[in-house]
Amino acid sequence: MQHFPLTEKLHTDVLEEKYGPIHAIVKKHTDKLRESLLVDDHGIARTYAATVFSTKFKGDIKDVNEAIKQGKPIGQAFREKGFIIRKNVLDVFIVELPYWLQKEFATHEKYAKARLSEFYAKEGKLKPIIYGVVTEVYSPDFRKPVINDVDSSQISATTKSLEKNGFSKENIWQRIGNENNYDDELDAFFKAKNESKKEIEQLRAKVIKELEDLD
Repeated sequence: MQHFPLTEKLHTDVLEEKYGPIHAIVKKHTDKLRESLLVDDHGIARTYAATVFSTKFKGDIKDVNEAIKQGKPIGQAFREKGFIIRKNVLDVFIVELPYWLQKEFATHEKYAKARLSEFYAKEGKLKPIIYGVVTEVYSPDFRKPVINDVDSSQISATTKSLEKNGFSKENIWQRIGNENNYDDELDAFFKAKNESKKEIEQLRAKVIKELEDLD
């Protein structure tokens, strides 16, 4: 079992270790939402990804976004521009696969594992930014539809709730890099997690609806 990488290593890196070259097929890219499939050279999708954007694109971020809009996988586009990326995991859950995604995944399995994360990016000495909230739905061949102890241990709180409870984006960035360690501030951390629940439920429901709408 491979742990989900919170820092530096990209999701496409992990996919390519198992399946070879991976490219993105963009199904939708608006100012608010991007939906794509990460597909191997045999045309089989290994991940469905939906990104809800949370920032206005300026400077280098605008250039990165244009590359992503043209079909570059998100993590690869940021890394090629010199950014470091980290993911703040908000939820890990099981989804029922719509028929269209079963076909894309080339599977008869009816369920899949999904992960909801805030996508952090940082360039040099500049402050980290959140590009968007990304939901990845994994093909059952890549990740079994089972939530394990490592998945549960990585679940954090939204940045909005963490900031409300005294954590800055810079501090959150550092803690993600330290395996999501909040041991010195557990009361504030768990309060933030509790306050995040409603927002996370809304994000999860939005992605499930998008999956159904594409069926």
